[in-house]
Amino acid sequence: MARTTSKHPFNLYYNGGEYVKICGTQDGYFPDFGHHVANEMGGVWLHPIKLLDGFWLKLTDKKRNISVWSRADGFTSEPWDSRFQYDHGLSYIPVSMERTQFAPEHVKGMTAAYEIKHYGDEELQLQVELLFRTDLRPVWYSDEVGIHDGTADEATVLNPREVLVKDSSHDWYTLVGTDLPGDQVETRPDLYGPEFTAGAGCGIAFRTELRLAPGEKHSFNLFVAGSHTSREEVEETYRHLSAHYAGLLAEKREVYNAIADRAKLTIEGENEWNEAFTWAKWNNQWLIQKVDGIGRALTAGGPTYPWWFGCDNTYSLQGVLAIGDPQLAKDTLNLLLQKSEEVNGNGRFIHEVTTLGAVSNKGNTQETAHYIAFVWDLFRWTGDEELLRRHYDYCVKGIDWLLGEMDPDGDLFPSGYGIIEIAGLNMELIDSAVYTAQALRAMTEMSGYLQNSEAQNRYSKLAQRCADAVNKYFWQEEEGLYADAVAPASDVAPKVDYMVSLAEGQGINDYREYVDGLLAASGEDASADRGWLLNKNWVIVTPMEAGIAEPDKARRALDNMRNDTFIGEYGTYLSGMYQQGTMTISTGVHAVAEVANGNPDAALDLLNRMKRSFSRVMPGSFSEMSPDYGCVVQAWTIYAIAVPFIRHFFGVEPFAANHELKIKPQLPAAWNGKACSLEHLVVADAKFDLTLTQNDGTLKAVIHNEAGWKVTVDWNGETVTSSEKHIELELSAN
Repeated sequence: MARTTSKHPFNLYYNGGEYVKICGTQDGYFPDFGHHVANEMGGVWLHPIKLLDGFWLKLTDKKRNISVWSRADGFTSEPWDSRFQYDHGLSYIPVSMERTQFAPEHVKGMTAAYEIKHYGDEELQLQVELLFRTDLRPVWYSDEVGIHDGTADEATVLNPREVLVKDSSHDWYTLVGTDLPGDQVETRPDLYGPEFTAGAGCGIAFRTELRLAPGEKHSFNLFVAGSHTSREEVEETYRHLSAHYAGLLAEKREVYNAIADRAKLTIEGENEWNEAFTWAKWNNQWLIQKVDGIGRALTAGGPTYPWWFGCDNTYSLQGVLAIGDPQLAKDTLNLLLQKSEEVNGNGRFIHEVTTLGAVSNKGNTQETAHYIAFVWDLFRWTGDEELLRRHYDYCVKGIDWLLGEMDPDGDLFPSGYGIIEIAGLNMELIDSAVYTAQALRAMTEMSGYLQNSEAQNRYSKLAQRCADAVNKYFWQEEEGLYADAVAPASDVAPKVDYMVSLAEGQGINDYREYVDGLLAASGEDASADRGWLLNKNWVIVTPMEAGIAEPDKARRALDNMRNDTFIGEYGTYLSGMYQQGTMTISTGVHAVAEVANGNPDAALDLLNRMKRSFSRVMPGSFSEMSPDYGCVVQAWTIYAIAVPFIRHFFGVEPFAANHELKIKPQLPAAWNGKACSLEHLVVADAKFDLTLTQNDGTLKAVIHNEAGWKVTVDWNGETVTSSEKHIELELSAN
């Protein structure tokens, strides 16, 4: 299960440890690509700096004077490393080769091991050249805060097999080396391999000659260490890495095996889902980024968004809790809170912070509300009262910001940008309104738990008013759908030309007529608020996802979205109007909305569509955009998989502070008669094993409850509660 293999050499891969990230193409090369830092998003990164543009290997048959830059023709992804096979990529030289590379979880470096095998029938005289291109430069958004890349990388040969490189303007270092035999080494700014890279670094070549008898193998390693603070640190890291790389790889395998065993899903006969679920957990680990002096948190996606986001994490961390990594959820939320306090201080929750610690967007409206809702969710899963109190004060400020500065008309719908960041669409949007209602419910619960009855009563009344307003003003009775936005016609009319240009850019040529029709139907009072179904964006499903929609409206809206206007081959479109893109998050939220409203079969259909994109680009991963573009690994995919499976199909609802676990399963009909197990489910400091089997209206449940928590199983209205350590029961629907 751990390995998955690709034959698509020009696709990207992305992996690493918590410090170092590696990205190139599956042929073993490192082409320039990317737009945040133009042409610099690949290579080897030790955030907040880049270390290398890449490394390459050249082989020369000295007898026949044939030289080949090795290019892999096979790629194997494992959770702890990447493997490149060179079976036919060394044309005319009778050798095959494998390269295995990895970055340890907690070491600021990486290593690659090469094994060359001579399969000819005569002695081979082989020249080997291992070439690096350094590129010590900072992460995106550094120029804006006054941190600029030096004009050059300065190389110092420490010995024939180790070269230290420093940025000319900063204490940024990389130390590269190899255990190849020999003493030939060369460094030059204009020394390149098979790819010309854009960075202002230097080239380093280690060379040697080997004599290989027929059938003989030769193995060697390369080592890369880095530091963005000191020469002493990079040298210490290099010594540790080069001396202990085998043990570090073994440690990393243990980490990933433990991840596989935690919240281990096994659906009988559903091997594809069992595999995809495990890989999603491993993908999540790849995206953890630790930066000394700033913190440790889950990044949004690799290689395009390798820094920290508020919006992405308020989704992703729901899945992180479900797969049993509460520490990552705490670390991430604490880092985002700290940055929000530093740059805002008024309750606004940040949108985007780079690994340098620079905040490029102080926060969209939606994510402040979503953050507040998640704080209560985090407490329910961890029971960490100190954490709750730490965040509660900022949540109070957040509600005041949402319903104060961002809601000048006092209708409980804060204005501004939401999840859909389309220029000009900074109105009273559905996702911001829904998550504000959800946040007010969370504040009611938090205030009650903290015994602040006055605040509890106030938030309770506001929560009900806000939910009622969403169902009144956003609901479109004729369409049977929720609107994208609420605004007076006088606010929408000036935006028409821009919205038309966006639509025409997506090939929608009759959009002006559509919007003009909406404006004509808006009535004579251009200043009156009303709902607008402008784009049929996927976020119109959030009232059902968050439990804000009234039951009849939820049923009608979901029925009316279960068609090819909203759903394509790979899941839910970002816009039902445009039908130009699909993401794991749009599909995942739609699936949660379905199962949360009693439609597990419809939810599984959406998830099965999403599963079609699994391994399409990078083996073992879902791309950001389904089926095959954007980031090759995306954090909020863990929401799209773990939340519907664990929180809804299995129905796991914890309240850790009271040592209570409620299980309210909704198993799809496709799993009828199949044993569905979830082993080592982690809630706070307790672990549970669940096995559920649904058979024609009857549920058999076996639950291992070693901590002796109060466990309640609710199956179609029949409820059983037990604190036994081993629970077996059979329930039938009423």
